[in-house]
Amino acid sequence: MNRFRVVQATLERELAKPYAYGDPARSDCFMMGCALVDALEGRSTVRAYAGTYKTLTGAQKALRKRGFSSLTDFWTTELGRPPVAPAEAQFGDLVILTLDDGAEHVAICIGTRFRTKTPDGSTDHALADVVAAFHIG
Repeated sequence: MNRFRVVQATLERELAKPYAYGDPARSDCFMMGCALVDALEGRSTVRAYAGTYKTLTGAQKALRKRGFSSLTDFWTTELGRPPVAPAEAQFGDLVILTLDDGAEHVAICIGTRFRTKTPDGSTDHALADVVAAFHIG
């Protein structure tokens, strides 16, 4: 299966799941990012982090407990490579957004937009919201 189809299938599957923090049977933006990394790189990040938090506050605590100061810090370590400039993001890459609420969100590059999952559904964002990008696959 080519990259486009893998990314499309993964996004469709993750966005169709009900929203729930840290539950792989459901999904949040972090689990969506983990599922994409797993699909494109053959990793097991969903399994590694499933059930480690149940709320947004719990997710932030789980990051700090593991010694990470941000999602960018986490993914840099997890992927074993530094982020690239946001404008270098390509289709299917993982990005970190900072939105108006001040919270960080994991999103996927879908061309010139970046799709994330929120409790209110999926939302698309512009390059201006991206603070870090990681080439995946």
